[in-house]
Amino acid sequence: MKKLEKNYLNIPRIETERLILNYPLENDFKILEVFLKSERSKFVGGPYRSFSSWNDYMANIGHWSLYGYGLWSLRIKDNNEYIGRVGIIKPAMFKEPDLAWQVFEAYEGKGYAYEAAIAVKDYAISNFKFTSLASHIVEGNKNSISLAERVGFKLKKEEVIDNKKFIIYFHI
Repeated sequence: MKKLEKNYLNIPRIETERLILNYPLENDFKILEVFLKSERSKFVGGPYRSFSSWNDYMANIGHWSLYGYGLWSLRIKDNNEYIGRVGIIKPAMFKEPDLAWQVFEAYEGKGYAYEAAIAVKDYAISNFKFTSLASHIVEGNKNSISLAERVGFKLKKEEVIDNKKFIIYFHI
């Protein structure tokens, strides 16, 4: 895991006014696991058990390795506190890359997810050659639907994927 601290995957660093988006660190896992094991993770497949939480964490590292993009660790610039993940994922069951976000409960409602999502969307459009970019949001996730609309995504379709109804918002 010491390789992560050296950013061996060359994950780009993005900075906003209040945030740093950078590569995952080994210490992030324990904090992420609390979120993934909680009821708050229900819209991202949870609540998970410890092993599934580890698989999720490692899948993100694999995503960066396989695709050259994934979820950045979201940190407050002033104190480097890990507060969530925001980035681009492309699960096999999705037809297009997905702009995704997970902000831990204590940091929700402060504009961090919006600030990070805008930065990632702009970075992705400038640096990746995507022909489409979407946010696949599980039906009922009102906070994420609201954020997708604030970020500028437009509702395009609803689709059942893996027995879950997704509302899919597109930017590109």
